[in-house]
Order: sequence, then C-alpha cells, then structure tokens
Amino acid sequence: MSKRIVWLSAALVLLGTVGTYVLSLEDTSDVDIGENEVVLPVVSYVTAQASDNTGHISVFAEVRPRWTADLKAQVSGKLLSVAPQALEGKKVSKNEPMAQLEKHTYEAQLEDAKYQQSTAEFNLKKKQNKHVLALKNWRAVNPKEDPPEMAVHIPELRVAEKALEAAVQKVKVAQYDVNATTIKAPFSGFVTKRHVSIGQSISVGDTLFTLLDAEQLDITVSLDQTQWNLLEKAWQEFPAKIYNANKELVGIAKIQRGGGFLDPKSRRYQLFLEIVKSPETSVLPGEFVTVELQSKTVNDSLKLPATALTQEGFVWFLNNKDELKRFEASVVFRDDTDIIVKMPNELQDLDEKRVVQLPMAAFLPGQHVAPTPAGH
Repeated sequence: MSKRIVWLSAALVLLGTVGTYVLSLEDTSDVDIGENEVVLPVVSYVTAQASDNTGHISVFAEVRPRWTADLKAQVSGKLLSVAPQALEGKKVSKNEPMAQLEKHTYEAQLEDAKYQQSTAEFNLKKKQNKHVLALKNWRAVNPKEDPPEMAVHIPELRVAEKALEAAVQKVKVAQYDVNATTIKAPFSGFVTKRHVSIGQSISVGDTLFTLLDAEQLDITVSLDQTQWNLLEKAWQEFPAKIYNANKELVGIAKIQRGGGFLDPKSRRYQLFLEIVKSPETSVLPGEFVTVELQSKTVNDSLKLPATALTQEGFVWFLNNKDELKRFEASVVFRDDTDIIVKMPNELQDLDEKRVVQLPMAAFLPGQHVAPTPAGH
C-alpha cells in the first residue's frame, strides 16, 4: 500500500513538472508572436501637392527633306561630262553645274532663231515706213477724213509685229534648250543617286540624278483626338523639341500649320513643323526622332514619380491612419521620370497627400504600415 502511494506521488510530481514546462513554452510562443505583429512593413512615400501642371506630348516621327527631286533631261544629246561634286553622296549648291550634254545642235538652232528675229525686225521697219508714207499721202489728199486701214497698210503692220513677237519667243526657246544642256542643281542638296554615265545618249525625260534637300528639313506629326485636345491651343507660339534615339536634344522645330484636316487613312490630326537651322542642330534627313510638343496646363493635378504607377494603373497612398489605399490613376501625361494625373476624389480631403513611391505587388488595401519619407 505504501509503495502505491510513493508511485502515485512520484507520478503527480512528474506531471506537475511537465505541465509547468509546457506552460512556459506557451508563454514564450505568445510573446514571440506578439513581437512579430508589432513589426510593420516600412513604406517610403513622397508628398504630392495639387497644382497647375504643364506636360509634354511626345510623338515619334520621321525627318524629311522639304524637296526631293529626280533631275530629268529637258533636251536630248550625248552626255559629255559629270562634275566631281555630282557623284553619289556629294553635296551640291544651288545652280551649281552637275553635268554637260552636247549642245552644238541647240546652239545652231539659237543662231537660226536670232537670224529669224533680225529678219522680222527688218520687215517690221519696212512696214512701219510704208505705213508712215501712205498716211502722209492720204492726209495730203484728204486732210479731213480718216484713212481706211488697207489704204495705210495697217494689216501688214500688225502681221509684221506678230511675226517679230513669234521670232522673239523662238529665240527664248532656243536659248532655253542651250541652257538645258547644262544640268544644274535646282536647290542645295545631296546627290543620292546618279543614273547616267559619260558617253551615254540621253533622251528627253531620262532621269539623270536624284537630289535630296540639305538646307530645309520638315517633320509631319500625327496626333490622335486625345493628344490634339491636350495640345496648347496657341501651339504656333511654342517651339517643339527634337530628341534622337539616345534621348539627346538635337534640334528645335517651329510649328507652321496643321489641324485643318484629318489624314484620310489614320483619321488623325496633322501638324507640320519646320526645323530651325542653328549650329547646335544635328538632324539628318530620314532620321526617326521624338518630337516633344507643349501641352496645355492641367489645373488641380498631381505630378508624381513614374514609379508610383503600377502596371494595373493604380497609385497607392497612405490615409491619416497610416493605412494603404489606392486609386485608379487618370494619367494625362507621362515621361521616363514623372506622370501627371488628375486629382482623385480619394485624396481631396487629405491634408497631407502621401503617395507610395515604389508600390509592391503584395500590398493590400487597409494594410497598416510604417511610413517613411522617400530618401530617408
């Protein structure tokens, strides 16, 4: 009996020891869990202020020369020479000779036309003298009567005058043909293609050279309805900036005209820009560039870092209780660093508009966080 009491006492002691140990473990676990709940995720934010912001409309476009011409032969003949500066890739100046056709035939025609003009001038003088003599004779006999035209040879005089006019025009045509044997650049530009060789027989209409304007470059910009509505209405007063593929500023363009019609294919508005020539301009014909246009001012809007916008189009912010909230952003303008959004209703009543700079995919609406200003 005494042994049973001893064993029972020992069992009770052991049970009490185990229970005490388990309770101590539960207390430690509760403390650890409580400590983990206290640690809140740190979220960096930027403070936004409602203001009137001006953005930019960026459009991809191609730089084009104002003039592009296929120089065609106006007369036929053998090609005698091509100027060294008229080779492909060379730059030629306006009115600079590029090639020479054989011109002996046209020079002979010019001399013949000049002879015909001299003959017509001589015939006209004879008819004028004949008219003057006939008029004097008529007035001597009939001083009070006007003579008939036939009596004083007026029809012959008119024919002689017309003959001289025709002869003068033939001289001009012949002179034009002689001048046309020398192929000159109609404007300053680059020779992009030479289509003929020395010794070749050229016919009227044959293409000799392809010339690209090197002096004046233009850009045509296409805008959709939304972009057109955001464009500064006094757009002709604001020059556009031109950036190359490396996002370097390479020139300035002045808007000349546009908006008068829609492109028949794309149904978009067209703006026509002229690149302003300056020593700093480094734009080439055929280059694809980004054109930055001045936008109108957006009243009561927010300028935020571009990183604040999620792929789904939301912007996260903090309410007065340091809880995460979000709104669907109405983005008006954007670039690589900033976005401009319309003021959402969710931020209207907040004195401090704290916007999360780098939102995470794991964010949940209403989640309590530890906010810290960006850069700290």
